[in-house]
Amino acid sequence: MTRKINWDSFIDEETKEVGKINLPDPETLDYYKQLSNREIFINQDIDEYVVDYSLKIIEWNKEDKNIPIEDRKKIKIFINTDGGDVTAMNSMINAIQLSKTPCITIGMGKVFSAGAMILLASKERWVFKNTIVMIHKGSSGIISDVNKIIDYSKFLEKDNEYNKQYILDNTKITPKKYKEVENKDWYIFASECLEWGIATKIIDNIDDLI
Repeated sequence: MTRKINWDSFIDEETKEVGKINLPDPETLDYYKQLSNREIFINQDIDEYVVDYSLKIIEWNKEDKNIPIEDRKKIKIFINTDGGDVTAMNSMINAIQLSKTPCITIGMGKVFSAGAMILLASKERWVFKNTIVMIHKGSSGIISDVNKIIDYSKFLEKDNEYNKQYILDNTKITPKKYKEVENKDWYIFASECLEWGIATKIIDNIDDLI
């Protein structure tokens, strides 16, 4: 005959209460660890979630208000994306450009479309030796009535003109070169990113990221 042991009798009440606590999942823990290190990871299509990152940049500036700029902990923004929503992109660009706490944008594997625009927002822009950046005009896949399509086309035309000027102002890309590539998907390798002023540095030491 086997005796059934009541293991609960060996556990004190305090330990039982601790066991009831719902601990966060590892992904959530990583997220908060990254934020505590002032690291932002954009590793999916750009959407409204990046507005939360914009708010974090504002919050960190608030924390740093009385700290000299040169003594502030820099904000690192890692980017690996196919692109995404233009209005969400603009919220991130605005926050980076207005930030007095220095930001570093870091291109990972692919930095396409809206991701490339965010990369350009900081003064310090790093890429890896195999990073690919892609710049192109905005596009739309909307299906709607004719008037809405016309209205959105007008918006897109203005937005493309704004983005063109933004690119010219923040890189060494000349108007002549931009005209040459503006109707293409322009894929740019790391060494070319340095040449055209899209990046300021190719990362060659892991310690730069630590």
